[in-house]
Amino acid sequence: MTDPRPYSLQRRLLISMAVGFSVLLLIISWLLWTYARTAANRTYDLLLAGATLSVLERVTFDANAPTVDLPQTAMDILSLAPEDRIVYRIFAPEHGEITGTPDLPLPDGLTLSTEMQFYTADLSEPFRFAVQGRQMTSPTGRDWVIVQVGQTLRARNEQQMSLFLYGIGWLAGVSLLGLLFVWLAIRASLHPLRAIEGALANRSASDLSPLSGTPPHEIAGLFEAINTFIAQLARSRKLSEQFIADVAHQTRTALSALRGQLDLGQDAASDAALRDRLSRARKQTDATVHMTNQLLANAMVSHRSESNRLMPLDLRLLVRNTLADLLRERRMRDVSLSFDDQTAPEDAIRINGDEVSIREALRNLIDNAVRHGGAANTIAVRLMREDQDVVLVVSDAGPGIAPEHRAAATERFRSLDPVTAGSGLGLAIVRQVIEGHDGKMQLGTSRLGGLRIALFFPRLLALLLAFAALPSLTRAEELVIHAAADPQAMRPLIAAFLDQYPEQLPQPTITYVDYQTVDLYNDMLDDSVPVPDVVISSAMDFQVDLVNRGMARRLNLLTAILPPDWARWRSELFGFTFEPAAVLYNTNTLSAGDLPRSHRDLSSYIRDNEAALDGRIGGYDLRRSGIGYLFATQDTIQSVQAQRLMETLGRAAMRPYETTALMAEAVAKGEIVLALNVIGSYAMARNAAKPAIGVHFFDDYNLVMTRSVFVPKDAANPEMGEAFVAFLLSDDGQRTIQESTPLIAIRPPADAEATPALHASRSDTSFLPIRLGAGLLTFLDGIKREGFLRNWESTLRQTNAP
Repeated sequence: MTDPRPYSLQRRLLISMAVGFSVLLLIISWLLWTYARTAANRTYDLLLAGATLSVLERVTFDANAPTVDLPQTAMDILSLAPEDRIVYRIFAPEHGEITGTPDLPLPDGLTLSTEMQFYTADLSEPFRFAVQGRQMTSPTGRDWVIVQVGQTLRARNEQQMSLFLYGIGWLAGVSLLGLLFVWLAIRASLHPLRAIEGALANRSASDLSPLSGTPPHEIAGLFEAINTFIAQLARSRKLSEQFIADVAHQTRTALSALRGQLDLGQDAASDAALRDRLSRARKQTDATVHMTNQLLANAMVSHRSESNRLMPLDLRLLVRNTLADLLRERRMRDVSLSFDDQTAPEDAIRINGDEVSIREALRNLIDNAVRHGGAANTIAVRLMREDQDVVLVVSDAGPGIAPEHRAAATERFRSLDPVTAGSGLGLAIVRQVIEGHDGKMQLGTSRLGGLRIALFFPRLLALLLAFAALPSLTRAEELVIHAAADPQAMRPLIAAFLDQYPEQLPQPTITYVDYQTVDLYNDMLDDSVPVPDVVISSAMDFQVDLVNRGMARRLNLLTAILPPDWARWRSELFGFTFEPAAVLYNTNTLSAGDLPRSHRDLSSYIRDNEAALDGRIGGYDLRRSGIGYLFATQDTIQSVQAQRLMETLGRAAMRPYETTALMAEAVAKGEIVLALNVIGSYAMARNAAKPAIGVHFFDDYNLVMTRSVFVPKDAANPEMGEAFVAFLLSDDGQRTIQESTPLIAIRPPADAEATPALHASRSDTSFLPIRLGAGLLTFLDGIKREGFLRNWESTLRQTNAP
């Protein structure tokens, strides 16, 4: 029994909204509390980080032990939270405590790392700590120094509570005001529904005209659904009325004829006359049954056509199954029925169709052929492809249909031959089925002399390709690459990228412009130079600066192909090679066993062999080589011997070169016998090609740079640029780098061919990757850069002065 009291939609909406507001308020309160805690931690963690970094920068080695000149700025930074206590500690695992509060708690599982770590621990009261290490070159090798700074949580707890209370107060007030507006909005919004209710309640049962008016956008779908339903009712009523009229007329005629035969049989004067009348009555009964089946089939096809039940199906399989069912029927015993499948076996003959309707259409075509061609008829069914259609052809050896009568043969209740006349619905049903599938039907004369009927169904694949053929795919694209990289090394990568380009798309044109690193950087800053689609450079600091200026496009790449953390920045800049700095030497002049093992030893080695090495050492021209400047500045961070080494190189009259290739050629010819900080991948390639060139790595540290790539934000073809970057980082791209170029892949696939030299030493701690990030901007500051270069040039001039 139904509830006689209807519920209030308005009240339900208001209660639902109130409950929703309450739940949302609780969720937002929790999120707000979490956000307040995170914001407070982030704010005061920045103070800890700033203090830690400022202390870490002042750590040096004095004689044989580390020392620190504690900066005033570190304490000033921490004093921005005046209510908090402060503790700090500086120590070295190899040398013990340096200064500060000893034995402060460390995080569980602490590993020596240059990454800053934050954690909370109890020390009379809760403290928040920041800890970071730095690996420095000491007289005895590479030593770690750890800086640990902590402060209490009072200031951050107060900020967290303040942020939370401020936010929750405003949120509560807005929620109450929102509920009031929701109540008013619900009342106003339900008015159009009342109007629709009145319009439907006041119309008669026979009125199936659509609702008129312009409904609000929010209930336009309901309004349209009601009108669609009314239209369907109107069509269904029309079909029902037509079906009833057809059944009434055809059944009345058939039953009248049947009754006439039976009346005549009743009046028959002999048994022979009675049998004749009964035989006629049976034929009339068969015709009536056939006509009834055809009427029902016609109604079924009309209904399914209206309900749009098309689904993907395999037409080949459907035809085969239908013919197999027909051959089991008694009336087909004397019929010669064949099926010729002219489509390729591997083709998927799929269409959007209604299986029941198509099966009924095929059965009607076979029935017509049997009825009009006789029991010994020959019927050939053929399936073939024609352009973007699938064609089903049924041919027979019957009398056929004259061309002038073919149009009339597909009309309802039209029988052209009174001898074999049926219901006149067979071809009309077939026509209705094919029209419901957006196809066409053709009537003609078959090779057997009878009727040939071809049904054309659009292929599903053709429909899909029509949507896929977008305008952007109809023309070849151009990919413009500006790169500070050896074109010989990049050529296999570009060829491999083109090999993987989809075959159905036009092959793109690749425009590759070769640069020196400094020139590429300057051109990217020059508004008059056209913007490329891809920028590649070995000068990591220049690349970071360009990205930091907002010139790069954010790329959404698969996690599986991303390089290590140190070789990517902001989802905009990505490293794709692993290239350590190396020393080249002339094997005809120098012996590998005599070469220095560390940067500290290098200065002594040059001084001890001053006569033999004078004017025969090569290095980068720091003003012309971005990678040379990067290695030189990073050396000053890693080694306390950098300035001493620079002075030693000046006294030895070091020759400046712009590229690794020029230095390698000079070493091979004997013009110089040592080349410092050359790109390791090129060095090993030269070593393999020319035995006179040897490659040497230090034991203390070897800087590792990565060749990086980004897609400019204003690129003309950014999608293809992103595809190229994705290829460089993919397994196929990394395999190509490893196997077909002198470069070293940053993430070589496990099945890639191993390269000589390095690749067992990847995990060796002497290889120190340079991290992509804002830290590389330090030495790009105008004043700092110019001061560094002037000091370099001054050192070389003074030490070379007579």
